[in-house]
Amino acid sequence: MEKAGDEIRSRLRNIQRTVASYAGIISKIAGVDVEVVDDNLYRVAGTGMFAAGVDASMAQEGHVYRKVLETGKRRVIYQPGEELVCQGCPNFLNCPEEIELAMPILAEGHPIGVIGLVGSSREQKLHILENETLFLELIEQIADFISVKAMERERALQREALLSTLNATLEHIQQGILILGKDFRVTDCNRAAMEQLETPNLAGERIFLEATGDNLAKYTEYSLTALGRQYRLMGTYLPVPQPTRDYQSVLIFYRSREIKERYFETAALPAVDKTSILGSSPATLKLKEEISKVARSTSTVLITGESGTGKEMVATSIWRESDRRDKRFIALNCAAIPESIMESELFGYVKGAFTGADPNGRMGKFELANEGVIFLDEIGDMPLYLQSKLLRVLQERKIVRIGSNQLMDIDVRVIAATNKDLKKMVREKRFREDLYYRLDVIPLRVAPLRERLEDIEDLTLFYSQRFARKFGKKAPRLTEEVMDALKGYRWPGNVRELENAVEYMVNLMGEDGTLDVSMLPEDIRTGSREAAAPTENGPGKQTGAGQILSLRELEKNAIRQALLQCGNHTAGKAMAARKLGIGMATLYRKIQQYGL
Repeated sequence: MEKAGDEIRSRLRNIQRTVASYAGIISKIAGVDVEVVDDNLYRVAGTGMFAAGVDASMAQEGHVYRKVLETGKRRVIYQPGEELVCQGCPNFLNCPEEIELAMPILAEGHPIGVIGLVGSSREQKLHILENETLFLELIEQIADFISVKAMERERALQREALLSTLNATLEHIQQGILILGKDFRVTDCNRAAMEQLETPNLAGERIFLEATGDNLAKYTEYSLTALGRQYRLMGTYLPVPQPTRDYQSVLIFYRSREIKERYFETAALPAVDKTSILGSSPATLKLKEEISKVARSTSTVLITGESGTGKEMVATSIWRESDRRDKRFIALNCAAIPESIMESELFGYVKGAFTGADPNGRMGKFELANEGVIFLDEIGDMPLYLQSKLLRVLQERKIVRIGSNQLMDIDVRVIAATNKDLKKMVREKRFREDLYYRLDVIPLRVAPLRERLEDIEDLTLFYSQRFARKFGKKAPRLTEEVMDALKGYRWPGNVRELENAVEYMVNLMGEDGTLDVSMLPEDIRTGSREAAAPTENGPGKQTGAGQILSLRELEKNAIRQALLQCGNHTAGKAMAARKLGIGMATLYRKIQQYGL
């Protein structure tokens, strides 16, 4: 333990030049003298009246610093030379200092030094008292920076500290920071600022900064113009208490992505791509091919299909295969959001926008999805007045938060989906025609399950194995009768209904792992039988499920249901042929033709 302690205590002297730079920065910003001591009570750095005493021992007079090193807690001495902690000091009752703020420097939880911010005159004391909270925050942050630098220096002693004043301090934080001098000319900036503003260096350049009036959480939005470009930033602007020509204010701003991650949570999405869309039917293979073709485009996509067909999976697959896969995918179900709050959900609002609003303001889904993808499910349920606003967003690629007059540029790919007939809604004046054509740039249709019966086996096997693992049961075995029954059902609820049916069956499955007809939900057993029965609609007419089937489909389903009821053995086939009114030779030929 002693050896580890020795290593820690050596760290401040290893970075003495860097500590001196930090001390100078604090002194310039605060306008008072600063000293830094290590845990051996040697002065590592000092400004002003402390500069001449660098490297000197403070073991005799450093009582306050000793206490801070022992406790690891900061101390504020309002009456130096008179307080209890000062007893034993040679300057007790005769201290030249008026006030002192002492902040520990911690590394891995151990104090490795102390920063002292000292006022030596009545005026400086009043100045420190007026700005006590700000100065404590400042030296606490600098203490953290020194700790980080000490740890880094420990790992790489051969690398020289090529840091200059405040730039060196700020390289290790993720926020963008601009140090501003007179006339808003940039004195220095950190790497994060250069990356955020997409410029190699702003040092020496004049900027124009204006608060937009929008606030989000504890941050203020600013419009910044530099080098002929305009930016919108979320952050904090801090005037320097004791400004100089080169150090008058600091702008601390944040990457929009960081703000979103910190203050707005979105549900984690599964790693879905087109390979997760199960099935080998022609309709499914065509859909996968279309996804591959349109994924890298930026054009708007309109996905149509009945409820339960998996439209969101298609949207997610497009996102996963696009160039925006590393950006956000934000989904909003227009049918699930009350009309009264849908606009605020889409576009967000600023502080005080309306009664009951979050006092800090809130980002909307479009702003959250910036540079990514927004999925507007059940777009047919969007109110007409919002349709016009959505149309304007699609045309201008700009949004305005509720309660604000500030336009905000966005780069979002829009994918919409619906189970409604939007063309019919357009004719009935329930959906804007211009919005429809803006959305329907790339139309994708997800076929209902009854039109892709070949997919049922793949889907059933997938869901049965997944639920068996979930419920701790052995791998299921499906009988031919079960599969025939599933293929003979009309599936008005599509894939979602199939998933629920398989979950129900696996719950009933015995220890032998067999899924048989008796475990099917009653609606499916009944529906499978009725699908084969003749109806008064006649061949090629609309069925009870509301769909028009071809004669080939009707014949195939009728033969399948006859075999299901009568059995697939020789005697059963003979009975099925009689019920169908065809000969045995014809039945065998049809069985081979349809792959039954």
